[in-house]
Amino acid sequence: MRLVYEKPALRWGEALPLGNGRIGAMVYGGADCEEIDLTEHTFYSGEVEKTANREGAAEAFQKMRKAEQTGDYDQVHREAKQFIGRRENYGTHLPTGKLYIKYQMGEAVQEYERGLELETGKVWVLRKSDKVRIFEEIRTSHPDKVLLVSVECSGKMDLKLWFEPYNQEGGMEPTEVGIRFFADAFEMLHCDQKCGVHLEGALKVVTDGETESDESGLWIRKCTNVQIYLAMETDFENKDLSDRCMHQIAFARCISAVQKGAAEVIRRHEEDIKQFTEGTRLEIEGTDSVSEKIPLMFQYGRYLLFCSSREDSKLPAHLQGIWNDNVACRIGWTCDMHLDINTQMNYWPAEFSGMGFVAEPLYRWIEEKLIPEGRKTARLSYGMKGWVGEIVSNAWGYAAPYWASPIAPCPTGGVWILTHLWEHYLYTRDQRFLEEVFPLIEEAVEFFLEYVYQTESGKYTCGPSVSPENSFLYNGNARQISSGCTYEILMIRELFFIYKKALDILKMPKKEQDIKISEIYENLLPYRVLENGCIAEWDHDLPEADPQHRHTSHLLGLFPFAQITPEETPDLCEAAEKTLQRKLTPSENWEDTGWARSMLMLYEARLQHGEKAYAHICHMMEHLLEPNFMVYHPPTRGAGAFDHVYELDGNTGLCSCIGEMLIQSHRGRIRFLPALPKNWKNGKISSFHARGNLEIDLEWREGVFYRAVLKSEIPQNVSIYLEDANCNVRVEKETEITSQDFIKK
Repeated sequence: MRLVYEKPALRWGEALPLGNGRIGAMVYGGADCEEIDLTEHTFYSGEVEKTANREGAAEAFQKMRKAEQTGDYDQVHREAKQFIGRRENYGTHLPTGKLYIKYQMGEAVQEYERGLELETGKVWVLRKSDKVRIFEEIRTSHPDKVLLVSVECSGKMDLKLWFEPYNQEGGMEPTEVGIRFFADAFEMLHCDQKCGVHLEGALKVVTDGETESDESGLWIRKCTNVQIYLAMETDFENKDLSDRCMHQIAFARCISAVQKGAAEVIRRHEEDIKQFTEGTRLEIEGTDSVSEKIPLMFQYGRYLLFCSSREDSKLPAHLQGIWNDNVACRIGWTCDMHLDINTQMNYWPAEFSGMGFVAEPLYRWIEEKLIPEGRKTARLSYGMKGWVGEIVSNAWGYAAPYWASPIAPCPTGGVWILTHLWEHYLYTRDQRFLEEVFPLIEEAVEFFLEYVYQTESGKYTCGPSVSPENSFLYNGNARQISSGCTYEILMIRELFFIYKKALDILKMPKKEQDIKISEIYENLLPYRVLENGCIAEWDHDLPEADPQHRHTSHLLGLFPFAQITPEETPDLCEAAEKTLQRKLTPSENWEDTGWARSMLMLYEARLQHGEKAYAHICHMMEHLLEPNFMVYHPPTRGAGAFDHVYELDGNTGLCSCIGEMLIQSHRGRIRFLPALPKNWKNGKISSFHARGNLEIDLEWREGVFYRAVLKSEIPQNVSIYLEDANCNVRVEKETEITSQDFIKK
């Protein structure tokens, strides 16, 4: 589980990632000058938008609905100008700055190696010239909340440390055996360059050499070893914190770590990272070069999520996890929490790979940031009760409609992110957790009870809204807003399904509204198949403006939800496959991105098409992978950028797909090896977590299931499927099953 290189990184996509849920670091490993990109997970520009919901928006929404019911989509879009939200100081996540370590080596480097070791969470760099050997190790400690750089030299040498801020708002000043650095998250593309968090950082050095500082940085002379401790603090949660107080907090973390000593900090770090290493593990004996990398890519997706989001993180992982490539924050779509797929995909590997705890900051953010703002949007922009989340959000919980009509209204972004709470219950069976979050589910239902309406046919529809982020053609123009979008209907269907299930589990007293909910649930617009055999995206037959657009929101009933399954809806599965093939024909016109390619492979895994899913993986590995194995989003026609954009969801989406290809556990049935490609000849997966609070170890040989061990803290009956065979088993603590236990249907 290592990435190893023989040359320094020259760009961000070659640097190596570290993170502890608060501090992110991208290590370049320069030949004679170390460069470390620093990020802090709350370092956002912007503020809570007090006027994000436009005055008169609720009235405009009703006018949009009336115009849509006459089929006048041009008028719908004209009315939308009075509905869309405002962006004034929305903000974005920003890089903090760079830490430099300049080595006075005297001679050119003749031997060099750098690498990332996933299972110990460290980056190392070896530099060697004729006169000196320098060995450097970098870690981000979660227990001690510091970045630790340890340097060992074969002889006495000099080096220099300094910090360069991301923008001109920051700087540094020397302190006794250290550096104070500071930065302001100010920028003017997504903000007014006047608001955002303030950051204070402290750097403390322990060395056997001599130290000297000036305005340019800190010199360390005649040293053979150096330990550098770095910590950061912002005023994100408390704007009353003074600069001095923030610096003292950061400095105190450094001092605490120094007092423990590097060896103890490293020991505590490696003990902590066992939460990652003792989770799900995968081994594959493959027949091609891509198969050999699958276990690494699986663990790398888990590792990046573990680095980005920890149980005490103040915010969930944003678009780029905990890092920042300085591209996403400088383009229109920002580095934030997108709720039309990206934030959801970030967290998909958490539960099944034994890291459910990493989603805790997501749950807190939903309850404490998103929902309070979502209540305002429900009331001000729709004139309805409950709460909603729209297509994007940020550190401050922005929930107003998007500020441009092509992707607003879209009130089901909140529903989608809310399903993560339900998934946590399904995996853990933690009834106390479900009781705590049920009011959030109920309040979302409250909005959609008002939002849906009945058609003359007796069916319930909704809107007008968008199908993220697609367009259809009307009078020769690209239009986006209509009623009865498949995406929105399936989201409401999922919400009402969850609500009804939770009611039964918690044995809640029935309310008068529950009869209405059941009626709506049973009579929502069904999936519709077009004449070309594809699943309809809208409740009309107007043509797509871009048939090969990267978004496939109308297929989410296939994955991540299970409204479409091979067992229960084979006709819809066939239509879903035709939809995918149409998106990909001709292949050169498909708008390829990391997360969108992940969705293609996930759909095929749910359809139990192992070879097709694997073909998408191979394509991603060949075309969408940086040298540091981070999956990127290239500049595309619908999401303009000036360079590759890193997105965490590409890696976590790939990780999720690998898991889905080996074990699926939705809708009350467990399926072994549902999408195993022939190239994965032999293998085993350990400590895989399935819905129902089950843990599974599974092994296959020569492409055939061999054995599995199921573990459960509570005795339970489990139904398992293997191709066209079935096995019903009573699981008590540990139960082993083999291929002999399966009976052909």
